[in-house]
Amino acid sequence: MYSADKVLQIITYLLSLNNGRMDLLKLMKELYLIDRRSIEERDSSLSGDVFCSMPHGPVLSQTLNMLTMLPDYPSWFEYLDSSRKMYYPDIVLKKQLPELDRLSEKDKSYIREISDKFKDYTEFQIEDYTHKLPEWVDPNGSSRKIRFQDVMRALQKSDTEILAAKKEYDALNELCHAG
Repeated sequence: MYSADKVLQIITYLLSLNNGRMDLLKLMKELYLIDRRSIEERDSSLSGDVFCSMPHGPVLSQTLNMLTMLPDYPSWFEYLDSSRKMYYPDIVLKKQLPELDRLSEKDKSYIREISDKFKDYTEFQIEDYTHKLPEWVDPNGSSRKIRFQDVMRALQKSDTEILAAKKEYDALNELCHAG
């Protein structure tokens, strides 16, 4: 289940680990890898976003849309801005959120782990890295959905684990829409 508030907390925390600024391409790859790491260990995504293969690698679809149209999202634009450069804009932390109450310590550990692992990668090096992930399929200039179970299969999860994760997701989704 996508939570814009939680994703904003993930982004601001990740930016704070990277001097308050990241190239959009690199940021999107790290956000995807953070979710992938959470799926690997906990069979669940931190963001709840939809994954897509795009020409430059996998992305979190709704998050990418929000970041590319920041002024249209005042709750994000209060904390984030973008600055133009040659290829992709930098996403800049304008100010820190007052709290990161939607992030557990485990969530923060995934964010730190991915940030540390890819700190010295350029945006193009991390793009190359994500192109080698088995769930990414070249969309030939367009975009193509990456299903949650495709990520789980790429992480060598069993059919039983995939089914259990789907049941849990469906139950959470039903609970959230019941109220």
